[in-house]
Amino acid sequence: MFADENFRARCLVREMRALVLFFVGLFFMMLRFTMHAEKPFAFATTPGKLPKEVVPTEYSIRIVPDIDQLTFTGAETVKLSAHSPLHQLVLNALELKITRASVDNKALPESAIKIDKKNELLTLELPSDLAAGDHTLALSFSGKINQQGQGLFYVRYQEQGSGTKKIMLGTQFEATDARRFFPCWDEPAFRARFQLTAVVPEKWLAVSNMPIESEEKTSGGKEVRFAATPSMSSYLNVFVAGELDLIESHSGPTQIRIITTKGKAETGRYALDATAQILQYYNDYFGVAYPLPKLDQIALPGGFGGAMENWGGITYYEAVLLFDPKNSSAETRQNIYEVLAHEIAHQWFGDLVTMAWWDNLWLNEGFASWMGTKCTAHFNPQWEVWLRRNLPRDPARRVGIAKEQAMEGDARSTTHPIQQPIATEAEASSAFDDITYKKGQSFLRMLESFLGEDVFRDGIRRYMAAHKFSNSTTADLWNALSESSGQPIAEIAAGWTEQPGFPVVKVKRGEGGKVPLTQERFTINFRNAPPLEWKIPLTYSIIGQAPVNLLMTGKSEQLQNIPADRCLKLNVKGTGNYRVEYDEPSWNLLLRTLRQMGVEDRVDLLSDAWALVQANRAFVSRYFGLVEKLPSSIDLAEREQIINVLDFVNRLLIGRPEREKFQAYARSILRPTFDALGWDPKAGEPATAGNLRASLINALGDLNDQEIVAGCRERFKKYLTNPQSLQPDLRPPILAVVGRYADEATWNQLHELGLKTTSTEEKQNYYDALAGATDPRLVKKTLPIALTDELPTSRAIFLVSRVARASDHPDIAWDFAKANMKALLAKTDALGANRYAPSLFTFFSEDSRANELKAYGKTNLPAESATEAAKAVDEIQFRSEFKTRLAKQLTTWIDKQKSRR
Repeated sequence: MFADENFRARCLVREMRALVLFFVGLFFMMLRFTMHAEKPFAFATTPGKLPKEVVPTEYSIRIVPDIDQLTFTGAETVKLSAHSPLHQLVLNALELKITRASVDNKALPESAIKIDKKNELLTLELPSDLAAGDHTLALSFSGKINQQGQGLFYVRYQEQGSGTKKIMLGTQFEATDARRFFPCWDEPAFRARFQLTAVVPEKWLAVSNMPIESEEKTSGGKEVRFAATPSMSSYLNVFVAGELDLIESHSGPTQIRIITTKGKAETGRYALDATAQILQYYNDYFGVAYPLPKLDQIALPGGFGGAMENWGGITYYEAVLLFDPKNSSAETRQNIYEVLAHEIAHQWFGDLVTMAWWDNLWLNEGFASWMGTKCTAHFNPQWEVWLRRNLPRDPARRVGIAKEQAMEGDARSTTHPIQQPIATEAEASSAFDDITYKKGQSFLRMLESFLGEDVFRDGIRRYMAAHKFSNSTTADLWNALSESSGQPIAEIAAGWTEQPGFPVVKVKRGEGGKVPLTQERFTINFRNAPPLEWKIPLTYSIIGQAPVNLLMTGKSEQLQNIPADRCLKLNVKGTGNYRVEYDEPSWNLLLRTLRQMGVEDRVDLLSDAWALVQANRAFVSRYFGLVEKLPSSIDLAEREQIINVLDFVNRLLIGRPEREKFQAYARSILRPTFDALGWDPKAGEPATAGNLRASLINALGDLNDQEIVAGCRERFKKYLTNPQSLQPDLRPPILAVVGRYADEATWNQLHELGLKTTSTEEKQNYYDALAGATDPRLVKKTLPIALTDELPTSRAIFLVSRVARASDHPDIAWDFAKANMKALLAKTDALGANRYAPSLFTFFSEDSRANELKAYGKTNLPAESATEAAKAVDEIQFRSEFKTRLAKQLTTWIDKQKSRR
């Protein structure tokens, strides 16, 4: 009796303590949101380092590059508007030498020019107070041309046809690198007009935001003057120059051009046609016509790895802009369209209307990700873009569902709100992550689904009209959407944008047709996570009936009149940014009605089931039991979700005795789909069949399917003598499988092909194949290529990541990177610098590696890398725990399945 009473007393104390802690935490959480409630844009209160008493209104900039010395000289005049008397001017400059400065034609002494390298500031001390009003600042300066995508950079490449080595120039200014090109007020809220003049070799074509206004011959080549831009943020400037070709057309009054290196212009034809289509769609959607006279899409053969939305002159890595119908895959074609749609969306959301400060970066990137996917899906519904498209910045990562990748990171202790405080330049660069892009995109999709497409679009049009040629905050967007919908959008959105994480909705069947729902925070590898709550735009349906919308505003909700024998599905079509955990009766009903569901709902069930396994809320039998009950199909998104899970498990089990048994089981799941598709396309097959065929070959090759490996080797042998014998869709996977099991002779053949080609797409295929070799001797032969100029800097650094992921030898990759980190970081742009070293650890699954990263970080990584290092440590620790748990459950499941057959 005493022991039992004592036990109950202790339990009661613990419960009371937990209750008190819960309400205290809830109070402080509510207080935090109240204290930090965002306000509409106001220039004076926008964060930043620069004083607001003076603003630039117009820049006139002249740049003279020295290609031989990889340096440049420059001069600028800036018209200023001072709101109050000033004793100094403070602006941004980085890696620039200021040689002269004057204000209102009065030269400043050298002692008045002060550079703060740490804070990237240029201070000009004035001899006397500068009165309020208009003034002119003049500066002369010099700087360097970088090898990586920061500021003004150079690209060395092989010219198409001749193979001659050439050089060209490009710029990359986001987030805070315009200050490497010219001294400026390099914060988004300081909008101004920019007029650029540049001296380039006579045979070069120079491109900037606006059309060329004049050209004059000079002793150094020619001086090109561009028209002045509209008022815009400094990071949206662009300058590209080289021996370039172009093709052009018009979309209404807008001139559109695809600009490439010599000999490649025709491979921009697909992008040119797509640009016209996308531009017309956005002109209508936003209700504000594209405001510039031209839109250039510029292909760079290196320098950076993605695309940048410079206003009127978008820059792209070649492989995401150029399409060769004879040699490019369907996957490449789809990538190009979606990247185009994303970057062109930025011409409105980001350029015409710009976030006030980097804490609202999601207004740029989350919106462009959502809008680009929406546009792509509108014109290409057969691609299943909402279910499977995602373009990772790191080529070592597989393509997957954007929402799922965001949710995986958002379930961890290392996540952050969509809106996060940004204090420094390094923090601004680190904000370009999955939460900003993909959670932002997913939340907007959920909100649009809740409000309705027409209401949502009306709100966006109001927002555009109110803030064009200006800046905004998230509050401005919510106000516009509230006006159009009559809904308290800011209240609904706060939990999704101002706090981290997301909910899981638990479904439990009750009596009399009642189904109680409860929400709680969904976490993975995150013990004692602070409890949070959301206003959830729920959708649900009884299979066969129209979906119903419901705003879940509290911890619990109750559905009424749900027949006990009818299947209930929440999160219809997977548009919501939440998980669903069904009780056993509800789950069994879902399994019995899989054939009546659309592919969107089946993929949603698969994703949630796997997430529950990761979170230790369900055994692996829930996921694979679902997989085995799915109807036979060649639906791309459904099969790729399964492929991604099998790939993850296969790599997690490297070195474990369970791996061989798992590979055999995984092959048994995937092989029937491949056998239904076959090696060669069939008349009338779906448009996505080529993508699925490629994914299956890659996956089955990794899973050691000997028939697939032999088939790949046979086709590669034919390809060596007749490249056209292998259709473009099959080249990447077949090369990858051949590379994985390559001997030295095969490795040399792939390397030779990579060296010869001038196509960035083909080159990437060959070097990806080299990176996947599992022979340790070949791994050590591949890695040093990252230090050479065989690949553009932006691709060379990711060769190490790909080796770490694909070769089964992340240890060899890390040893190489550790020994050569300085040289690798010299090739990394600002957006990747802080995450590069930590990212290489995410392929490990041993606790000892987490400790190694912690120790390495303390002595070798800057403070700005701490967040990325913490994410990597969390990932390693999760994989370590999950590997042990999963291996046991898989053995039980596979043995059970064998006994049934």
